[in-house]
Amino acid sequence: MIRSISIILPVYGRSTLLRRAVDSILAQTDSSWDLLIADDGSDQDTASFIDSILDDPRITLVRRKKNLGLFGNLNLAVLEAASDWLLIVCSDDVLESTAIHHLRLLGTSFPSSRLFLSSYRSIDIRDEPRPDVNGIFYDRFAPKTTSFPPFKLLEPLLRYGSINGNITGLLIHKSLFRDAGLWHSDWYQAADWEWLIRACCFTSVVINRRSVARVRVHDGQLSEQNRIHYRDSSEILYTLSLLLNHPYLSDCSMRYQWASYHSQFILWNLFKAIPQISPRLILRDLYLIHVNVGLPRTIFALITLLPQRFKIRGSGYPLLPRD
Repeated sequence: MIRSISIILPVYGRSTLLRRAVDSILAQTDSSWDLLIADDGSDQDTASFIDSILDDPRITLVRRKKNLGLFGNLNLAVLEAASDWLLIVCSDDVLESTAIHHLRLLGTSFPSSRLFLSSYRSIDIRDEPRPDVNGIFYDRFAPKTTSFPPFKLLEPLLRYGSINGNITGLLIHKSLFRDAGLWHSDWYQAADWEWLIRACCFTSVVINRRSVARVRVHDGQLSEQNRIHYRDSSEILYTLSLLLNHPYLSDCSMRYQWASYHSQFILWNLFKAIPQISPRLILRDLYLIHVNVGLPRTIFALITLLPQRFKIRGSGYPLLPRD
């Protein structure tokens, strides 16, 4: 039974969007929560807004002395949170008003699970709905709320990537960090995907198909900045290598085909970035693709997916892996 949930809200600027995130937490129909705001070095406007809401006894603030990055900040917040159950909400997203109530009920239905990944609705900067990318992938392997025994989520993690695509809505029992370890604090993009690989070996994982949040897609989000600055490829390829070499997946005949689906995104972005990046970086990533997944199979995957890529271009719908 989940008696209470600590909501962890990592913050780094974005005062306007942060107000919407906080409002959605305060509007929960179930009051069994507390909020830990982990401020990783915000600007004055954001800091002033946070100070203005601290009279609410359910809200606690911790301010980092220096910027630690998203996952370094979260690693400390995990240790600082008051409750055993932790719900992560990014500062540009919003919770559905019944999220806490629904997640507590879900914990009663699946008492042995220590990790819940939930569906969410996608919105843009103006709160307008976007294509349901999260649901498109979930529909392929968990069309309804499903519990996966330990290790069983490894195959979807290779086939579909990080699955949730966002850390908002992750509900985690604190003990799981003791068993699986914390996130890589110096990673930018793929730390959640890599951590899920470790975590799903220690607990059953529930894929919850009821939306608990609205996740915002916009130019200022961290994943977009990581793509622009081209600082996520080595993390993704390392994670693919972990999955390809995992003993549980050794008999999976499709594992290299699925891995090449992910690595072809890196190759595609590399081609597009050639005018802006150095030859040394290009050669580095070609080498990493080759040693972790295989350059020939990655090139083949890219060519095979070109018709679909151009067909959906600008639609907002995802490029789907081959079956």
